[in-house]
Amino acid sequence: MKRFCLLAFLFLVCLSSMAKPYLYKLKKWGISPANYSGITSIGEGLYAIVSDEEPEAGFYVWNIRIDPNTGKLVSVQQQGWRGVPYDIDRDAEGITFCPERESLFISGEADQRIIEHRLDGSLTGNELCIPNNMRKDKIQSNRGFEALGYDQEKQIFWTTTESNLLSDTTLLLRFQSFGIDLQPKQEILYPLDSEKSKNYGRDHYHGVVSITPLKDGMLLVLEREARIAKKYNGSCCWCKLFLFNIETSKKTLLEEWKTRFTASNTRFANYEGMCLGPTLADGRQTILLVSDSQAGYGRGPWHLKDWLKIITLNF
Repeated sequence: MKRFCLLAFLFLVCLSSMAKPYLYKLKKWGISPANYSGITSIGEGLYAIVSDEEPEAGFYVWNIRIDPNTGKLVSVQQQGWRGVPYDIDRDAEGITFCPERESLFISGEADQRIIEHRLDGSLTGNELCIPNNMRKDKIQSNRGFEALGYDQEKQIFWTTTESNLLSDTTLLLRFQSFGIDLQPKQEILYPLDSEKSKNYGRDHYHGVVSITPLKDGMLLVLEREARIAKKYNGSCCWCKLFLFNIETSKKTLLEEWKTRFTASNTRFANYEGMCLGPTLADGRQTILLVSDSQAGYGRGPWHLKDWLKIITLNF
């Protein structure tokens, strides 16, 4: 019976995920271009967002309003920056809110640390205790911690490196959990899908960029592959959204999409941040995703844009 209920749940999720997502340019709402790489809800329509090229350690706060019936975006308002000076560039990538500690945790890809901030942006001095096999000297350059999520039901943090550890094969990642005491708990192997790129071009990124815990041992996992062409024209970004069962290690594809950058198509979007949004009146769950435009990289009409994507799923 339990297996039947799980299969029925997965079937409903797959059906609901076929609805067309809503896509919005953040510029329309007066949000300045940045390197947005992570997002998390902190309650009452407020969201904390990290940008990986800021001079301080901290986060932005946005007020995001979504229509409770349709799931469409109503408004986004910038509520300011909350942060503190920091002696190194952390390359902040992931962010998650822990209500029990009334704090936010931010993962840094440059220092391979996950540190705790108070809601005013100040540092608590605490951080997750990273296992030896995931420390800075065990990762590929610029392929460290990016995804970060918190399971409030089980009081567990989840993270992983963007790409495989130096000691592992290319398509194998290690998902690591931590308790609310910040100590490491469970490690689970995660199989990446194969690459789509036939050649790597100027730059190539392939791995997991976001994890969002759900109920009953399920994780939403965003896999991202980006190929930057040598002269930028023809660059592509592939995204796949999976439902991952940590008990069975089974992946179920919910959504996938591709964006490109050409002379006639400038909708290239490198999605890196993801979190749960509000539950709609009919019970559907919204998922919010933000893209990293590298502060609007480019010139004139041929520049990258900051996007907010809203997907609705029937959880």
